[in-house]
Amino acid sequence: MKKEAHPGLPADQTDSSQPPKQSSEGKRRFKKADTNVVSVTLNTLKDPSNMHAGDAVKCGGTGCKAIMSYLSKLTAGMSGKVWVCEFCGCNNEVDVEDGEIPAVEDVTFLLEAGLSTEAAGPSGQDESIVVFCIDVSGSMCVTTEVPGHVNFRRSATLDALGRFNRAGDDQYLPHQNRNVTNVSRLQAMQAAVDKQLEDLIKDHPNRRVAIIAFNNELLVMGDGSTTDQTIAGSKLDKLEELEKLGAELTLPKPIKNTKQILSNKVFDLEEGGATALGPSLVVALGLASRYSGSKIILCTDGLANVGLGRLDESFTDDPALFYEEMGEKAVEKGVSISVITIKGAESKLVQLGKLADLTSGQVNHVDPLRLTEEFSNILADRIIATNVTATFILHKNLVFFDEDTEENIIVKNIGNAKMDTEITFKYGKKAGSSTSMTKEAFPASGVQEDGQPNSQKLLTNPSACLTSDTAPTELPFQLQLEYTDTNGTKALRVLTQKRPVTQSRNLAEQHLNLEVLGPYTAKTCADLALKGQFTQSRGVALMNQRLAWRNTRDSEKSGERKIYNKMFGKISSVDHHVNYRQQAERSRFGRSYSDDEEEKEDRSHKGKKQESCPAPTMFRKESCPVPAKGKAKARKRTEEYSDDMANDIYNMKHMSRGDLMK
Repeated sequence: MKKEAHPGLPADQTDSSQPPKQSSEGKRRFKKADTNVVSVTLNTLKDPSNMHAGDAVKCGGTGCKAIMSYLSKLTAGMSGKVWVCEFCGCNNEVDVEDGEIPAVEDVTFLLEAGLSTEAAGPSGQDESIVVFCIDVSGSMCVTTEVPGHVNFRRSATLDALGRFNRAGDDQYLPHQNRNVTNVSRLQAMQAAVDKQLEDLIKDHPNRRVAIIAFNNELLVMGDGSTTDQTIAGSKLDKLEELEKLGAELTLPKPIKNTKQILSNKVFDLEEGGATALGPSLVVALGLASRYSGSKIILCTDGLANVGLGRLDESFTDDPALFYEEMGEKAVEKGVSISVITIKGAESKLVQLGKLADLTSGQVNHVDPLRLTEEFSNILADRIIATNVTATFILHKNLVFFDEDTEENIIVKNIGNAKMDTEITFKYGKKAGSSTSMTKEAFPASGVQEDGQPNSQKLLTNPSACLTSDTAPTELPFQLQLEYTDTNGTKALRVLTQKRPVTQSRNLAEQHLNLEVLGPYTAKTCADLALKGQFTQSRGVALMNQRLAWRNTRDSEKSGERKIYNKMFGKISSVDHHVNYRQQAERSRFGRSYSDDEEEKEDRSHKGKKQESCPAPTMFRKESCPVPAKGKAKARKRTEEYSDDMANDIYNMKHMSRGDLMK
């Protein structure tokens, strides 16, 4: 079958013999992509590296956050020993001996010993909390036809593939007439939750499970052993009361002691009413916050329209602020929130997805008969560290691009880290410096170099660049990861490396690592799309795809060409969505609003009286969040995202290199 060519990317990315072409509509010029990208995977936080005795020695240079490493050298000074910082050049008088300098590039400093385990609990076993927030609104009665007879209740559980078990189903032939059963969304939800309870008893019998059902009111069932609490009316709009209620709930008992009563209560639920999704989230977070590493699984089939976090037109406040602030609170407590919405209904997943985006949860828009599989994936997605902060330091002649800073130091609050959590950085030469980088710079976990395991490293390619005889031949890079492990121990992990530099773009591109470029492109394109910056999102995809194509087209690089096809084939899904939205704008307005036009609007409004802002509320910041029409236009774009589009973009933003290569 002939595949339709995409205006910006090759058809399904399968033809690597031709370069990707730019759309003929509205010709735009984008900066040529280069290989100055860093990719860092955080799976090494699962186990500490070389424990270093003593405290980390920090540079005293203005604004410099570098830590003494194996690269550091001590010299004699006027009144003692001096360490010249490799990053800023500051002279630091230090009271250390040569033997106290880290001897390897990857070291861990103990900041605070865990007095007691958190997610593990006193027993040393996983006692984290899992809270299921279940939608039981009226729309959950919508049914889906399932072939055969389904005997609901206990026998209605789903198998590992998400299919309903039914007696005698094997006797039917492919085209033979047979009866069908109409399965409601609530029934599918009940079966999926019951299956998870069964699996938790087998795999994690000490985990604590609580259930909160919501429609136009909340039914807080806890672990099923206490009296249910109903929350309704004006209480659903009171944040502090809901938080207090959640924090004061009885701590759930291990699932091995509560499974039967919880299952009975789940199957007794009936659908009806509206959707108080926001209030259920607040109560769930109050409960789950007691154990770092806990999870909240939020499943809904409709629009939140009662209480806090309403997403319907009856609420004038900005709903994005509510979900962003709830996500930030969850990050502080080490709780991950996953969101599942059901196909066939729109839930404004672009807003709900912020919860998962901030907390390293999952976003899924699924068929109701696949709920079991999605629940299982979420529960198996283990958090390995919480309160993770990443500080990345470049040489003073380099700066970060595509970030909120134009300095050589960047600090990112990661929050919760999982085995596949990956972060990327884009950097380049500082204006006026003599060093011009044209290569990735940092190996990461799972990569091998010179045949040796690189499990303790960051991810890069070897090269950078000289523009004068006095330019350095190597430059240092340092990553600092401050985190809390699953035992409550706080630590600082420091990884330091030097990478060679070159002034040859061709040489740098010869060492292109697709496992670095691919995740960076995916995350950046998705992030820009979520911000409504359509043109920039497509430009990043196009330029980086051209860079990858140039360096995988040779016949001897057939293996890399396959990786190229897989990675950019997946990345094209975001580009397709963005292109569709741009075409919709042309249909409605006769043209597509370009990012440049938005910037011009922003500039044209400078010095003019801005649109008035509503009075501050609980979830509205003091300053107006929309200072100009351009930003309002970008936000309006994202508000119109379908759940399918939001699902694909959120998942693309968090894809690891392994996911992209599947």
